[in-house]
Amino acid sequence: MKVLGVTGGSGSGKTVVCRILKEQGGKIIDADKITRKLQEPGQPVYNEIKEYFGNDIIAADGAIDRRKLGKIIFAEREQRSVLNRIVHTRVSQEIKKRIETYWKQGDVPFVVLDVPIPVEEGFFDTADCIWAVVANDDLRIARLMKRMEISEEEAQRRIAAQMTNREYEEIADVTILNETSVEELKKLVLFELKRFLA
Repeated sequence: MKVLGVTGGSGSGKTVVCRILKEQGGKIIDADKITRKLQEPGQPVYNEIKEYFGNDIIAADGAIDRRKLGKIIFAEREQRSVLNRIVHTRVSQEIKKRIETYWKQGDVPFVVLDVPIPVEEGFFDTADCIWAVVANDDLRIARLMKRMEISEEEAQRRIAAQMTNREYEEIADVTILNETSVEELKKLVLFELKRFLA
């Protein structure tokens, strides 16, 4: 069983790439979904986040208000580092546990790690190959504004807080450029997937 790591910044189209890979029989391990699960009330990660960032980021229903937390961490690098420290170790452990489960099943052709922030533990030390999904910033800003219903400034802030396209490309074995249609993207993904599985 092979493990493919897919990474890229907000608005790059990483989710679409992973959807195409899922259609081809890949099992997707989504780091964002794991993070959300670990941030549910009662979980140790939730408690640590609440303790550090305070009650201001807690919504009326007791859940973490991801928008409020997002505003804080995308505005200040130090706050982002703290959140990453709280979350990453546990997310990495969960990723490795899921890979082991798929491996034991014995009938999984390949696993895809859908990871926005590439980290050593649970990504670099686990993936056989790394794809970076990239697109120019103007396109990413437009996609974010539409998807998240946020202002241009907010979208720019989010992108500025992440790795640059060049940084993503430098850590990757393969760059997936996503600036045209979904059909073109799919052709590229299927071509690279064939090479990966060969």
